[in-house]
Parts: sequence; C-alpha cells; structure tokens
Amino acid sequence: MKFRDNLLHLRQQRNMTQEQLAMLLGVSRQSVAKWESGQSTPDVDKLMRMADLFDCTLDELVSGDLTQREVDAREVIPEGTPVDDVCGYDVHMRSFALKVATGVAIIIVGFALAALFDALALGSVSEAASPAAFLLCVALGLAFILPAGMAHSSFAKSHPFVEDFYTEKQKAAEQRSFARSITIGIVLIVLGVATAAVADVSSNDLLRESGGAVMLAFIAVGVWLIVHGGIIHGLMDVENYNREREDEKNEYNDPRISRACGIIMLVATALGLLMLFGSMAASDMGNATLTTVCSYFWVVWPIGGILCAIVSVAMRNPEAK
Repeated sequence: MKFRDNLLHLRQQRNMTQEQLAMLLGVSRQSVAKWESGQSTPDVDKLMRMADLFDCTLDELVSGDLTQREVDAREVIPEGTPVDDVCGYDVHMRSFALKVATGVAIIIVGFALAALFDALALGSVSEAASPAAFLLCVALGLAFILPAGMAHSSFAKSHPFVEDFYTEKQKAAEQRSFARSITIGIVLIVLGVATAAVADVSSNDLLRESGGAVMLAFIAVGVWLIVHGGIIHGLMDVENYNREREDEKNEYNDPRISRACGIIMLVATALGLLMLFGSMAASDMGNATLTTVCSYFWVVWPIGGILCAIVSVAMRNPEAK
C-alpha cells in the first residue's frame, strides 16, 4: 500500500498525468493505473527509474512514506503545457517510413533491371546479369527493410504507450500530404502500365521488349510514394499505435498464438525461398509458365501475415483486455 500511495502522491504533486508518467517509464497507461490501484507491482528496473525520476531512494519509494514530502515548484508541470514528444516517436516513425518505402522500391527496381537485361538480349551476359541484378536489389532492399523492422520492434517494446502530441493543424497538413502521395503514386503506376501497353504495340523491337522494365520503374516510384505516405499518415494516429501495442502484449502473453504464427511464417519463408530458386531453375530450363508462377514468390509473406492475423483473432481470449 505504501508504494501505491507514494506513487500517486508523487505523480499528482507534480501535476503529471498517468499518460506522461507512462511515456517517461516506457510502459502503457494501463500499467500505471494498475500500480496506483494496487493490482500489480512494477519490476525492479521500473522502480529504479521512478526513484531517479522522483529524486528518492528505492527503499523510500517502496516501503517509506513520501506522502508528506513537499515537491519543488520547478518540478511541477504547469497547467496547459503542450504535450511533447519525449520518446522520439516522430523521428523514429519517419525514419522507419523512409527505410521501408526505399527497401520495397529497390526490390521492385530489381525486377525492372532483370526485365531490362532480358530485353537487351546480350546473350550469356544477359543470362548472368539478369538474376544477379535482381538478387542484388533484393539483398539491398532487405538491408533497408529488416533493420528498420527490428528497430521498430525494439522501439515499440521500449515505448508501448505514447501520448498524442500532434496538433490538429499538423494532422490536417499530413492528411493533405497523404492525399497527394497517394494520387501521384497511383498516377505513376497507371502511366507505367500505359507505357508498357504502348510499347507492346510498337514496331521497334527494343522498345517493345523494354516496355516491362519501364513499367516496373514507374511502379517502383509510385509504390515508394504510396508506402511512405501511408506510414507517415499512420504515425499521426497515435491512439491506433497504442492499441496495437496493447494487442501485441495480449498476443505475446498467449503462447499458442506465438507458436502458430511462428510456424506459419517459417513455412511461408520456406515456400518463398523454394519459389525464388525454382524461378531461376525454371528460367534456365526454358519453362516460361513455371518461371512466371515462381516469380511471384514474394506473395507468400503477405499471405503468411494475413494468416497470422486470422489465427490471432480466432485464438485470442475474448476476456483479454
């Protein structure tokens, strides 16, 4: 009871909300509420951080009586103080958006380069350059995407709750920027398809054969704009970020969901790699149909993600909060 009373007193005396304390400690607002109601107790790491934050010892915080301690006026948060981005959420999310969008675009450029080398018909050079360019772009794209994903996962674990600090003006400006990104991205993709259609009926052999590469180049730029704009637009919805972190916490606490999703994604990865190398083997054998089918190897990962979402919904405990 002493810890609960101490925490409640120290927070309220500083005019600090549960949301603000949660952000400083890297926990959810629900965790702070449970500590103050006596439903749970924080781990030692969080207790030590609170002791530093409130300028007291660990023993005083846990078993002492701090309810009579006066708080320095300089530590009190003034009424009406704008919420600040104390955890670097905006910088992190913008970096995440840039890296993911760039990685996806580079992989699509790999398809474009492979198609271009095939169109140039350089004989043995084309046969070696086409898969080499594609695999190089895939590796480069993954070098952007995978570290960004791991950094985002680490950030989400360290900051499961973020108080919404964006103003309505900022959200309105981002909404307009998102609309522009989506519009320009779709226009570029349509232009790419139109360019390929025009090239397909051209009498120039080189132009006709390279139409697919040009289309993919347009698509790469369009997809970059859409992916980047979509992630930036999503970062403004801080409440959704908090809900996702809470849902992830509930899923991590259910080992059945973790096991099922792990199996699904391992199977998807095995199938994707099999199709990737199968595509190259089929190309060497001259099997155009099999090559085309296997070229869509990347589809297995989005399908795996969708299946994981279905499993999570189906297996989630309806009483989980």
